Amino acid sequence: MSHRPVQQFVATEARQGDTADQDVKLFFALGNALLDASIFAWTAKFQYDSERPTTGIRERYRGQMITSWLGPNKGYGKVPGERWLPYQALNVVTPGFPEYVSGHSTFSAAGRAVINKFFGTDNFNAKVTLAAGSSKIEKGVPAKPVVLTWKTLDAMADQAGMSRRYGGIHFQSGDQQGRALGALTGVNVWTTAQSYFAGTP
Repeated sequence: MSHRPVQQFVATEARQGDTADQDVKLFFALGNALLDASIFAWTAKFQYDSERPTTGIRERYRGQMITSWLGPNKGYGKVPGERWLPYQALNVVTPGFPEYVSGHSTFSAAGRAVINKFFGTDNFNAKVTLAAGSSKIEKGVPAKPVVLTWKTLDAMADQAGMSRRYGGIHFQSGDQQGRALGALTGVNVWTTAQSYFAGTP
């Protein structure tokens, strides 16, 4: 999932009736929060240079039998550790740069922090229905429609980070610390932006 379009969609939908002045302020702060989030996340990635689950699990359990997803429509079963598979389309390659922290988690948390500050509320009350058989990984999945709901923007941002763990792309620490880093980034950018809006940077 790409988070910049999602955050812009959320901001665009929520700002109906705003003035041009309000729009400029929102997108100025949001754009800067996402830029700073990218800088901080990639600084952490190359400072810690940590392995992805694909590498870590395969090396840690090499020569041992472990439970793994077996591939599209094959379910789960025992495989040698070095053949562990993340749950994602087989043509998707795990990113070739360090794992910690999760960029998705950092971007999502930074964006939601700015949007929450701008509107003064975390209320979101959104939902989306995933049609039966709509999976791009396995045929016939889900078997029946699934409704995802988010009462708050925080919940949606957290689920974006969690999705990277479900897909075997990040560990828990990379997700959780990415969320924390993004939240701090968003709040700091919002605070700094206020001085620009007031003409006293």
